[in-house]
Amino acid sequence: MAKTSEIIKILEKYAPPELAESWDNSGWQVFLGNDNTTKVMLCLSVTDDIINQAFELGCNLIVSHHPMIFKPVKVIKDVKIIKAVQRGIQVYSLHTNCDKTNNGTSDIIAQRLNLKKTAVLNDFVRVGLAPHEMTLEELVAFVKLAFNVERIKLVNNARKSIIRTIAVCAGAGADFIPDIEKYNIDAYITSEIKYHDALDSRRAALLDIGHFESEKPFVEEVKRILENRKERIDVVVAKEKPAWEYV
Repeated sequence: MAKTSEIIKILEKYAPPELAESWDNSGWQVFLGNDNTTKVMLCLSVTDDIINQAFELGCNLIVSHHPMIFKPVKVIKDVKIIKAVQRGIQVYSLHTNCDKTNNGTSDIIAQRLNLKKTAVLNDFVRVGLAPHEMTLEELVAFVKLAFNVERIKLVNNARKSIIRTIAVCAGAGADFIPDIEKYNIDAYITSEIKYHDALDSRRAALLDIGHFESEKPFVEEVKRILENRKERIDVVVAKEKPAWEYV
């Protein structure tokens, strides 16, 4: 058993709350005042199934990437919130503060792709050199292997064939395409690229690997941080999959 307050200190040292965007709701989602954590469950999104998994495995603290609550709640009728309270499960989220922090979600993607000389393009986007000069086809194969995906969306209006510079953004990064195209960046790896985003792109090849797939490494990083302590913290990773499947 570990002190909940100590776990939160570890998490907030990694991703300081003040880094969160003003519209975001990082931090406590369900706080019951229990300072004794038996086991921590890590996930991207808190669903009804995740609450069930936590209860069955004896976890009384869930740490997620996506907040359960974004807007002010006037009436509590969300089954997830009710079930968490009934079962004594507290929920804490690391969202945009984790995206922006050092070694956050986009940094983890850059590391997984072995990018060199990585730099911060903006709060959410990282840019670096490819491990070596490669063709676009080689990059696609490399990305599929790195994120264990069979399919990705590719937009190549710029007719890129050789890739030297790569930008990355975990989660929904389509809003940053105009920023990417101000620079000589060959490829941009992110998710949630919509139809008109794709039509309007001009200078960089766009690789949409999926929202879930781009952020899944978050769970592994937080697990590493919590387990890399002298004081024992029991951590389990939730069983999750994307919201849809290809048929």
